[in-house]
Amino acid sequence: MAKQTDTKHRLYYSDRHGVRVSGTYLRTRHKDQALAPVTSLHVGRDPLHVALACGLGLALFALQFGDLLYVPEQLGLVGLGATILVGGYSIAALEMGSYRHESRVLWGNYWRMLRIRDAIIEARQDRLDVEGMVLADMDEDDNEDES
Repeated sequence: MAKQTDTKHRLYYSDRHGVRVSGTYLRTRHKDQALAPVTSLHVGRDPLHVALACGLGLALFALQFGDLLYVPEQLGLVGLGATILVGGYSIAALEMGSYRHESRVLWGNYWRMLRIRDAIIEARQDRLDVEGMVLADMDEDDNEDES
């Protein structure tokens, strides 16, 4: 029989904000989410659409009324629009659940949410590999008993 690794207690991700992904749970400071019933993971970028509208609106406003605004005012509006665009680009939400019943579990920067999602996928894959290995070992044991 092959040696089984303990994926239940293995830590796949941990950060200074208190977010931890183990083999069975996603733990945050305020909520624990079991990974077993999760069938859908999604990193949503909802603030990006609002940021695009606001950032481009401010830039177009500065361009349209450029003859009435001083140059520092124009640069301030364009800079504010660019700041809003960068903020909207980098903020994301991790959504977990079953198909069509996802809930937002965590908000943070986009790259951190991708690392957490990848850790959850790895934890679930390791868990499925171990369960499959146990089933395969049981089948081999049954075949040996029949001989």
